[in-house]
Amino acid sequence: MQSESHSIASSAQASGKVHTLGGSDLNAEPARPRIGVLAIQGDYAAHAKALAESGAIPVEVRKREELEGLDGLILPGGESTTMLKFLERRHLFDDLKKFCSAHPVFGTCAGAILLAREVRNPEQRSLEVLDAVVERNAFGRQIDSSILFADSKLPGDKLEMVFIRAPRIVEIGPEVEVLARREGLPTLVRQGKLMAATFHPELTTDRRVHKAFVDLVIAHLKREAILGPGNAEF
Repeated sequence: MQSESHSIASSAQASGKVHTLGGSDLNAEPARPRIGVLAIQGDYAAHAKALAESGAIPVEVRKREELEGLDGLILPGGESTTMLKFLERRHLFDDLKKFCSAHPVFGTCAGAILLAREVRNPEQRSLEVLDAVVERNAFGRQIDSSILFADSKLPGDKLEMVFIRAPRIVEIGPEVEVLARREGLPTLVRQGKLMAATFHPELTTDRRVHKAFVDLVIAHLKREAILGPGNAEF
């Protein structure tokens, strides 16, 4: 399906790393996966910059047809109930859930809430693809935002984590790997081809989190090339 091209961020545009969707759904440049960013709320331009610097081609997503031809997707921060209303109003919710079942997806903050199988404080609808229970605004209001440096399973030094009205992951399933914690609770997790963070990695200069997701997308593409589409589960 043909789709209108979008420039996701001025920074990516200036570097020549903006992808334009065209007539083929095949990625002719698999070493640089095409990763969408849901461009509804949050600092999706910062996510675009981080993706470009991590070896991916960023693409804005606001319409259902813009999901086609993507190798992965980031659900950024924002206000999860507002994002949910947008998805339902644009008839994107079901398409997004289908996309999540077949492609790598990374949710940050509100995006992590959307991915969870259960949302509390208060309850709300979610995509139910990540085996985790998430509490909204669990670490306080926006004025209680904080920056934390902590150990992680990612290579390198302590990971910088920026929390803004952050949710809290209070339960995880057996297939969920914890990559970083705060006060003993998960802040960065991975489950197969899904990743979720309760903080904002796009607001730092540390690209390890985005690079980990890009690597996950590339690994999924390689598995699909060998096993065929739909057979590349981790």
